[in-house]
Amino acid sequence: MVIAIVIDLIDNKTNGSVITAIRFAEGLEARGHEVRMVAIGADGENDCNVRERYVPLLTEVAAKNQIKFGKFDKNAIKKAFEGVDLVHFIFPFKLEKKCKALADEMGIPTTAAFHVQPENVSYNAHLNWFKPFNALIYAYFRQTFYKKFNRIHCPSAFIAGQLAAHGYESELYVISNGYDPAFVPAQTKARNDKFEIVMTGRLAPEKNQQVLIKAVALSKHKQNIHLTLLGNGPRKKALIKLAQKLGVDVSFDFLKKEDLIKKLQSCDLYVHAATVEIEAIAALEAIACGLVPIIANSACSATPQFALDERSLFEDNNQYSLAEKIDYWYDRDEERIRMGKVYAESAKKYSLERSLEKAERMFTDEIKDDGESHLKKMTFVPAAQNN
Repeated sequence: MVIAIVIDLIDNKTNGSVITAIRFAEGLEARGHEVRMVAIGADGENDCNVRERYVPLLTEVAAKNQIKFGKFDKNAIKKAFEGVDLVHFIFPFKLEKKCKALADEMGIPTTAAFHVQPENVSYNAHLNWFKPFNALIYAYFRQTFYKKFNRIHCPSAFIAGQLAAHGYESELYVISNGYDPAFVPAQTKARNDKFEIVMTGRLAPEKNQQVLIKAVALSKHKQNIHLTLLGNGPRKKALIKLAQKLGVDVSFDFLKKEDLIKKLQSCDLYVHAATVEIEAIAALEAIACGLVPIIANSACSATPQFALDERSLFEDNNQYSLAEKIDYWYDRDEERIRMGKVYAESAKKYSLERSLEKAERMFTDEIKDDGESHLKKMTFVPAAQNN
């Protein structure tokens, strides 16, 4: 297949959706498909590199969360769409809306992914307390974009359930974003000077790293724990200040894939404190490296699906509950090592290869149905008979 992927940007490798889109594109190409990207930063031979679109106020806010908006260029994008079998959309923004209209105009089948969780918007707007706001965003996305698609890629059963509950009538394909097969347990692991806890994720309100810092401060093993927070974002200064105030030994970093794998392989425990998550590939990567996770049991997060039992769940936004779970695993080396192997095995069902196979089925289903729909619309006029 020749597949075009539309996403506002691919030049920011700190954005989870961007990383997912690039990984999917590379995976599809490895399976023999041609993939054309339409995005800011696209530089492939048949890609379309769009310019950035400035939106007053919103551009500045979005930049803090590693988002840029692409500008629609009909002639350039039309050229990239020529000869493609299907166009797949990652975001529901203006670039994608105009590209969807263009694909329809050109008679090209389309599918979309749901990657922008409304709760992410409300948390960053400090409106997480106002639940109707999230419902309005779900409705806005549905009415202005997603109702135009027959098939939607949902990275988790959790978000598929949310879409169904908010009136989305398209066929929902639950397909994990899939983790890179390079994330595997270490063959040998040296003992650390301190007990190493790690969390990966954007330093933003909904990721809730402050709860993890507070929990480490409450741990009876506080003096023997080193915490690493991997990621960038607007909350970094506040988190540094909090850690200093509570006397928590913490490091901040952002690592390339090879270094990230080594870091995860060397740690003792992974914590995912985020209140809002569509899936959390970061947690899955840590689990694939053999780390036992402790995950916030949030009603707005899909990440609890990775927990194998209650020992890996803590009450959302409760540092006392998290501190109790940290101490539990700190005190049980042998059980933690045993369960780390069990967790690594459990991650395999979320492999990128399996996800790509499911995505191919979704694409094929849409192309097939689109072709049948066009045939039904054709009007056959019998040839005039000679009298």
